[in-house]
Amino acid sequence: MNATRLLRASPVGRTPMIQFLGKRTTPQSIDHTPRPHPQAPTNKLPTSFAEYRQKAQQHGPLAYKTNTAARSSVQPSEGQAFDRSDLPERFWRLALSKEEMDVIESGGAFA
Repeated sequence: MNATRLLRASPVGRTPMIQFLGKRTTPQSIDHTPRPHPQAPTNKLPTSFAEYRQKAQQHGPLAYKTNTAARSSVQPSEGQAFDRSDLPERFWRLALSKEEMDVIESGGAFA
């Protein structure tokens, strides 16, 4: 508390500890041409977005198919499931009774 009073009473005031070297300058020309990421596996850019979508994977193929049956043909690998209801019944969520829901909603407090 006393150190704060001393700093405020100081005639010099507060000086920032960071020192800037000069006026900020913006480069006149910046190269914005697309380049592959340095750690990209192929080290080349795709020629189109459609080509990229054909090869991309995110929770399954991203390729757009007009047939809805073909679009839903992605199956989980062996030992995996997309939904909890696809698992055996012992892994399903337990149904809560009305009394349990009342206790949860009250935060555990008893009236």
